[in-house]
Amino acid sequence: MINKTLIDKKYLLIDLDGTLVDTADLDLKSMKDGKIETDLSRIRVFEKATNFIAESRELGFECVIVSDSHWKYVNPIVKKFFGGIVALSLADKPNTLKTLNFLREQSINHLENICYVIGDSWLDIELGRGLQIPTILTGFYEARALEIRDGIGDYVKNIKSGSTYYAESYTDVLKILKNPLDNLLCLEARFRGVNSHTARNPRCPSDKPENGKSTSHRVLARQVSGECDQYHATEKYFEFNRLDRSQQLLHTIRDAVLIYIEEVLSYQSFSWHILSYVPDKSTTQPANKMGELFSLITKQIEQGKFNLNCLNIFEWSDEVSSSTRKQPTAIDRRRFVKNNLNLCTGVDVQNKNVIILDDQYTTGATANALADKLRVRGAQNILFIALFHLVAPVNSSKLCPDCSAKGLVKQLQVKINRQTGNKFYSCVLPKFGGNGCGYTE
Repeated sequence: MINKTLIDKKYLLIDLDGTLVDTADLDLKSMKDGKIETDLSRIRVFEKATNFIAESRELGFECVIVSDSHWKYVNPIVKKFFGGIVALSLADKPNTLKTLNFLREQSINHLENICYVIGDSWLDIELGRGLQIPTILTGFYEARALEIRDGIGDYVKNIKSGSTYYAESYTDVLKILKNPLDNLLCLEARFRGVNSHTARNPRCPSDKPENGKSTSHRVLARQVSGECDQYHATEKYFEFNRLDRSQQLLHTIRDAVLIYIEEVLSYQSFSWHILSYVPDKSTTQPANKMGELFSLITKQIEQGKFNLNCLNIFEWSDEVSSSTRKQPTAIDRRRFVKNNLNLCTGVDVQNKNVIILDDQYTTGATANALADKLRVRGAQNILFIALFHLVAPVNSSKLCPDCSAKGLVKQLQVKINRQTGNKFYSCVLPKFGGNGCGYTE
């Protein structure tokens, strides 16, 4: 018989170093590896960390610490500072199997009741994505050095991992736990019938003006490759790029963009003058998808919603034959945009603040190249808004049965059918960028 008390419980899987204690740097490595005794006097607990655990419990969550460090390091810290709550050490994140086995040992057998993985590294987010549950990437740890594997100090790598949420404080985390839908990314929330003003900065923790001029990048939804939580909008991205995209989809995207623009206009200390977009090339299919969306947005703005001048200020060169997506590196993408996408003749952006809308953000090359062109023509502040952020892929925890029968270990990848939006498992063939046998289910 299943214990109903366990079914009703909600769980948080919480990273230790860099999330609860200010100890993510390498100077404590010998203690973390269990090679020397843990000196608790050197452990710096984040201010309000213990209060956060207590408040999470008041919200009905059971907390489980999941750490890659040795039990000789983890257990004394948990016992002294966090009341001896359940902890998994040597977790080998993002090893989903090891985490699942540990949870089952604790009689936690229903993953739908594990609500969030919380941590400061891409490893935490990849663990959550492998478990297919929401994740919260924390950004209140300031690294003293860049640590390559864990991504400590590497904001872009951690953001690229595709967390459901991003939190700069424990207050932010608690706000998410109390109102998860309202704190989704703007476009993801709108697809669920909820209004959110949340967008993500994909390139740096904060925008710092240079010479009094700011260039900001924001994304409104995630386009994931591989397993993820239920809130991502990958299938909507592919629907947007299909000939049979619905007007309902376009209206939902329009509304989300307007919600975010309204938020931008409400808090900026200066006025925005121009709203534009990155047009599709004449050879792109479906034709003029961004132009159609921009027209819907323009109609709303012209009805008096915002004081913005909606203009098509960019145009592709007539001789362009390739596409930005086919360029292999960020440098190649930037060069491609620089050489082929131009400001229209006669457009006046001198001393103007410009908002640019695009469908996808991959490396930021398009945003940077267009900002350069606007700067040359005298533009002041620039905001680049992308509907979807292409985030890093993760492998599934599911193995290919055909390869296993041959004594080979190959993880299946979760792929998506661009025409139907349906997901499927694939042992990806080399011609499609994998090293598998082609098995699908």
